[in-house]
Amino acid sequence: MADHSEAKGRKFGFAAAPAALVLALLAALGQDDSAHEGRKFIPYRDSGGIWTVCAGITGSAVIPGKRYTPDECTRLEAEYVQAMLRNMGHCVRGEFQFHEVKAWGHFAYNVGTGAFCSSTAAKRLNAGEREAVCSEIWRFRYVRIGGVKRDCALPEWKEKCGGIIPRRQWEMATCRGQLQ
Repeated sequence: MADHSEAKGRKFGFAAAPAALVLALLAALGQDDSAHEGRKFIPYRDSGGIWTVCAGITGSAVIPGKRYTPDECTRLEAEYVQAMLRNMGHCVRGEFQFHEVKAWGHFAYNVGTGAFCSSTAAKRLNAGEREAVCSEIWRFRYVRIGGVKRDCALPEWKEKCGGIIPRRQWEMATCRGQLQ
């Protein structure tokens, strides 16, 4: 496996992300700080009402009431990240810096590969607008609460939105190369 410094100096496509990037992305997703929500071992409903476990795993792998082990979360997260990056590689072509793939992978992990691939951001990445496209991340700061789309940047919704705002800020800074 390539170490982080070696991988950071190269460019690669999403589908060809090295193991070092997958590990860095998993570490970022599992952090428990102001930019990330951390890992939860008991399924919960996220701000959109979706059953979620570990570091944001949703779907059929989530069994409400089950307590997941750290090893189960690591396996689920790694499988998801690898499949997600492959899928992202189908909709965005080209070679990118380590920090760009990390930021967009983190973003797609949260919004879903389908939303990422159909976004203006993916179109702009394919058009080569790599620096300007980082601002597209901010457009994904909304969540449905009580069936109504709410802007999580507004103070009255911040608490109900979970970590969306700090997450988007982290993703934009990482995308721009301000964070590694």
